[in-house]
Amino acid sequence: MFYRVIKYWAVTLLLITALPLRAAEDVELDPYRLDFVLGNVVFVTLHELAHVVIEDFDIPVLGNSEDAADTLAAVTLIRENIKHPEQGNRYVRMLLSVANANLLLWRRGTEKDNPEVLLARHPLSVQRAARINCMVYGSDPELFEPLPDLVGLPDLRADWCEQEYADAEHAWLWVRKNFVQKSTGTASDHEYLYDAAREADHELIRNWLIQNQVLENTVTALGASKVLPDTITVRTLSCGYVGAYWDIEDRELILCYELIQALYRLSSDQDIKELEDKIRKFHRDKPADSTN
Repeated sequence: MFYRVIKYWAVTLLLITALPLRAAEDVELDPYRLDFVLGNVVFVTLHELAHVVIEDFDIPVLGNSEDAADTLAAVTLIRENIKHPEQGNRYVRMLLSVANANLLLWRRGTEKDNPEVLLARHPLSVQRAARINCMVYGSDPELFEPLPDLVGLPDLRADWCEQEYADAEHAWLWVRKNFVQKSTGTASDHEYLYDAAREADHELIRNWLIQNQVLENTVTALGASKVLPDTITVRTLSCGYVGAYWDIEDRELILCYELIQALYRLSSDQDIKELEDKIRKFHRDKPADSTN
């Protein structure tokens, strides 16, 4: 019997209803907007890879598996950020782009009147944004001190963010300790396929993905060669709908060009640069501690 497990990204239904699938007016891709897209694509890929790890190793999950996958993806990026200070908070910027994408979707209002989304397994986009922003803030409350005010995270939540991140990191370390050492191989063992695009604008996206080796670099960032028990195929293709999923039978992680295109459309409303500038200004204007 044919059996397939499909995991859709949390905002798939919202993207379908809120954004057109085509961007015919876009004759080239804006590098600034692509930073926003890259952060979200990396997070979606890590989220789906987290499902692979959870399912392959039969890891017990208390609560929602979608939250667990988000946790593994977010902590991976935060720890990469800490590991590479020379990259200027590059990985945290990716997470802030993901949180911002979810806030933008929430503000569009399509979620509030859609029972399929309200009752879905994934958290609401505003909840996902709060979770990600909270973990970023909790990972370094001094460095990201202005973040809760800038993103509208209430004190009642912000006061617990340091503990929330500590709990998330503890779970992440437990997974690595118990399962990483059981795997062998390298990231190059996996197969990366960028299928031909059906539309001209999808071809622009495909070329960008190939030129930047987005799939290969994302799997490397997760350390999938040390986490995944077996090789997988990571593939982009024209699906005919907006989505991303893990095909358990064929062991393929699929990212649809339509999802990446929808993210690019959404990127026209981004304000990540403004957020970063405000955080930098806060640190510039913050009085230096006096010493006696």
